[in-house]
Amino acid sequence: MEHPTKEQIGSVLIGIISLGFDRSLNALAEAGAIDTKKLREHYKGSGSKNYDLVTAQIELTAHYGAERIRSRFSSEN
Repeated sequence: MEHPTKEQIGSVLIGIISLGFDRSLNALAEAGAIDTKKLREHYKGSGSKNYDLVTAQIELTAHYGAERIRSRFSSEN
């Protein structure tokens, strides 16, 4: 079995982390713990202030996670 690259792992992690963020945000809003009205004013897809801020942090986290996961594959050999 071929080991995945950091880029392949990172791509999968970005999707997983994004889904977790969206689900968590929605769950908090539904529970009344946060009001997302102001957030959503600037969270309207790529190029919007809050979306780009969140995306950058998700990408940094995925990059860090991909390196950690890839190192686990490397240490098995």
